[in-house]
Amino acid sequence: MIAPTLRADAGTILGGPTKINARDVNVFYGDKQALYDVSIDIPDRAVTAFIGPSGCGKTTFLRCFNRMNDTIEGARVTGSVQIEGKDAYAKGVDPVVLRTRVGMVFQKPNPFPKSIYDNVAYGPRIHGMAKKKADMDGIVEQSLRRAGLWEEVKDRLGQPGTSLSGGQQQRLVIARTVAVNPDVILMDEP
Repeated sequence: MIAPTLRADAGTILGGPTKINARDVNVFYGDKQALYDVSIDIPDRAVTAFIGPSGCGKTTFLRCFNRMNDTIEGARVTGSVQIEGKDAYAKGVDPVVLRTRVGMVFQKPNPFPKSIYDNVAYGPRIHGMAKKKADMDGIVEQSLRRAGLWEEVKDRLGQPGTSLSGGQQQRLVIARTVAVNPDVILMDEP
């Protein structure tokens, strides 16, 4: 559990604008409470790390930012989570659209059962980010370069993403995440 005393004002400490503001966040799985009154300001354009022992609630808290807890039956979040001043839990907020803006790389690599190319192109394709194949090729290459994987896979983009080593799969998932240019990237021990 994250203790109710966890408080941070990183936005003020670093002197920049706040990207994510969480106030009095509580998370419940059925009757069990996993987080208690967590409040933090996360600054824009900064790397923020949550450090603590296994099982203390780091992943549960991260999942509040892109509403991944919504995918767990019986999970409930109370309190306030705002991204750039907008309530992530407001009625009318589409979690799928939110997850495009707030991408997540999970602890274990989870490549799709598709080619390396199609893993990276998936998000841009469903969001209509490229009109021509050449545009998509550019997005795929740039994303793989940003993840440090391009040189290793450029000659085998048609092979399954699942055929890569564990570390390469994780970089593939990072490339897939950055391909849609999210505003925030959450990384859960990647």
